[in-house]
Amino acid sequence: MIAALREHAPFDEMDEAALRFLAARLRLAYYPGGELVVGPASGAVDRLYILKQGSVRGGGAAADVVLGAGEAFPIGALIGRRATVYTYRAAEDCFCWELAAADFHRLLELSSHFHAYCTRYLAMLVDRSHRAQRDAAASTLMDGAGMLAPLGSALARAPVSCPPQALLAEVLKKMQAERIGSMVVVDGKQAPVGVFTMPDVLARVALPGAAPDTPIGELMTPHPVTLEDGATLADAALAMARHGIRHIVVTRDGRFAGVVSERDLFALTRASLARTSERIRSARAPEELAAAAADVRSLARQWLAHGVAAEQLTAMASALNDALSRRLIELAAARHALPGAWCWLALGSEGRMEQTFVTDQDNALIAEGPAAGFAAFADEVNRGLDACGFPLCKGDIMARNPRWRLDLEGWRREFDGWIRNPQPEALLNAAIFFDFRPLAGDARLAGALRETVLGRTRANRSFLRAMTETALRARPPLGLLRDFEGEALDLKGAGARIFVDAARVLALEAGSPETGTAARLRAAGEAAPADAFHYVQGLRLRHGNLVRVDALGAIDRRVLKEAFRQAALLQERIRLDHGL
Repeated sequence: MIAALREHAPFDEMDEAALRFLAARLRLAYYPGGELVVGPASGAVDRLYILKQGSVRGGGAAADVVLGAGEAFPIGALIGRRATVYTYRAAEDCFCWELAAADFHRLLELSSHFHAYCTRYLAMLVDRSHRAQRDAAASTLMDGAGMLAPLGSALARAPVSCPPQALLAEVLKKMQAERIGSMVVVDGKQAPVGVFTMPDVLARVALPGAAPDTPIGELMTPHPVTLEDGATLADAALAMARHGIRHIVVTRDGRFAGVVSERDLFALTRASLARTSERIRSARAPEELAAAAADVRSLARQWLAHGVAAEQLTAMASALNDALSRRLIELAAARHALPGAWCWLALGSEGRMEQTFVTDQDNALIAEGPAAGFAAFADEVNRGLDACGFPLCKGDIMARNPRWRLDLEGWRREFDGWIRNPQPEALLNAAIFFDFRPLAGDARLAGALRETVLGRTRANRSFLRAMTETALRARPPLGLLRDFEGEALDLKGAGARIFVDAARVLALEAGSPETGTAARLRAAGEAAPADAFHYVQGLRLRHGNLVRVDALGAIDRRVLKEAFRQAALLQERIRLDHGL
């Protein structure tokens, strides 16, 4: 039974004692297809169900999912010692391992890993996905000769170590004094035999209440991952990814020579980031910016391979793309006699700072002088962005289009028309233009426009209702993901778009000036959908907008299923808010 449990999260990372406790108390039960397993009318949940074989459909009117082998339910109800709000029914003949509620709560106390999984379900699965991603993609991190340098070249300080018999209190004092996050434990020949890290302080010292005079040899992790100093930095990155660790112990002829951390490796990409930023700032011609744009895309792929989360990755890449666009706009503005103040607006995904690797242009211009006087300037900027790898918008939503190059009053009339008459074209435009933010020029113009727009949308319930109806048209593909085997899932249209559209409705309804999807969701108290959105964004960065289910690992399938469920629950919220 233990071997079967270890095939699934979180049991594959639980310690042996906790697994033995669990396995000794599980009982196997059979449910024929169509039979109720547990539901709201069952009363306070008295057991945990772990699906061994078959499938169970669980959910309610807002969202339901099909659970597969290894998935557990209903965790939230068990933790809350209440009845479940969802109905779980066998979708086919199935077998479930069952754990009594008292044993479930005892297991929460015995296993910190199981406790974290049950209380931070989505976040922990996403973390597992990121680790698997680093393992699969770390080889793409190595760019040029920098990552082929020997490990010895990254050792910036003398090695700090201790013997196994050193006392815990002494080791902690030394770690604090040396400002190090890990202590390598060496034997009499200076060969590494273990490592003790700051996370171990919580898991092995604070929680169990280890005594200050405990020998560090009893608390360390034995057999640390080591590499000789002649190995490359690329070898270290791959080893960290494969083993899910953040430090590599470096040896010289088998003797401890130092430690290289994940932070040390990532510093190399920070150096590349600084070089790219300086290249953008010092550019004197569009051709130089085109070369810098290629560097930005290369850096973003390195960050992705390094396991940087989608939220941070898109924020950093968007900041570089913003700097590049501003510099291009500055160069163009210097070549034109512009007739007055102006503000360049970023729209759509650029306005939300959610660009992926392949994103076309969506932009507009607010002009204080005659709009026609900005035509040549806008055209030059749009063509320059195209040369930098941001294709011209197929729908011509760009500042060079006279329709999207207006003075402030013209823009107020345009938005007012969309809000008063929410026809299909108006709603389509709203999905792009309501996510505007100032990119260059006089930001006060954008601020004045936003103040007007938010005031009018918040006061117009019929417009918000129409926006909500539009946001509900796309539905997440809930159900058993194996039903999509051999097919491509649309991560943009059936995934990210749902979060984006619902977040926009929530922001406009609240009069929020936020343009980013996650920021809008968190402002509305929807933290879990914000995490789910960034997970979908991460998949898009890794696989593109279309992904085949059979290309995903087991963890990613489970997280994607939960992300789709969060999307459905988010849609249910805005549907109820507007009585649809």
